[in-house]
Amino acid sequence: MKMQPVLVERVWGGRRLGDLLGKTLPDGVRIGESWELSDHPRGPSRVADGPLAGKTLRDVLDRYAPEVLGREGLARSWASRFGLLVKFIDASDRLSVQVHPDDAYAAAHAPGEGGTTECWVVIHAEPGAWVIHGLKPGTTRQQFAAALKKGAVEEMLAVRQVKAGDFVWVPAGTVHGIGPGIVLAEIQQNSDLAYRLFDWNRTGLDGKSRPLHVEHALASIRFTGGLPPAGGRGKTADETGLLIEHLVDCPAFSLSRILLDRRPYAAETRGACAALVVLAGQARLATGKNVTPILAGDTILVPADCEEYALESPERLTVLVAAPPAKAPMR
Repeated sequence: MKMQPVLVERVWGGRRLGDLLGKTLPDGVRIGESWELSDHPRGPSRVADGPLAGKTLRDVLDRYAPEVLGREGLARSWASRFGLLVKFIDASDRLSVQVHPDDAYAAAHAPGEGGTTECWVVIHAEPGAWVIHGLKPGTTRQQFAAALKKGAVEEMLAVRQVKAGDFVWVPAGTVHGIGPGIVLAEIQQNSDLAYRLFDWNRTGLDGKSRPLHVEHALASIRFTGGLPPAGGRGKTADETGLLIEHLVDCPAFSLSRILLDRRPYAAETRGACAALVVLAGQARLATGKNVTPILAGDTILVPADCEEYALESPERLTVLVAAPPAKAPMR
């Protein structure tokens, strides 16, 4: 099922999702996010073509959950709340400095939402582009709270330069932000809950200052220890025309990046659905008798009952494959 994106205007957005990923953008609007695969009520995605065209992902799951999700998705209750939210992000200006809570904090303080562990894969980065990735080592809750009161939070932030192809792991509890000049793919838990700490003293689309959530943010930040590991296995295949990087295997989801050039590749679904997010190049996606051309910017949900999917005639193809834990391909 090729999905139709939901485009979201943001004060920090731009126009590069059209230039780089083929999105049809409305005139004169700064588009910051394209919600590619979403079962969230704030931006439900729809099937773009085929017999289910126009149906939301929720419509599809209400009728075909066993076929789409397989035993793995059903066991993880993805039928009631699909476990993934996939986005493209165009940051023409700085995003706010924020933090996502974990599942336990979200359940206690924001019923109906979940915690958010996420990761980014950089598609485009201008020279000198940077992200905020955590706090400087040794920063305590007391020091950070004092810096917020003084308006000196920037000196506490860990800033990392990035380039196209970089992977950034952002588990729940990590202070983060995206700098200007970056386009990326974001794979995350299905939640739209973020606590904003600092917004560069700017106004929103309505001309008013955007609210901060300092109390909730301070309670959500992980101040001790390093980041929990993403759980990826690194390069699991490196051959002529084929490279597989297993990036994430955490309790929420798994993720692999596959690079193909003029070499076909096939993978089994293994009782789970798979979300394919095309970052570059082109190919044909074959599932049984169905063959669909895919291009950069496409996101496709492969149901579990397809059992196998194949990427045929790939030309410089880079595709992310997100799935339930332990189900993203490694070979």
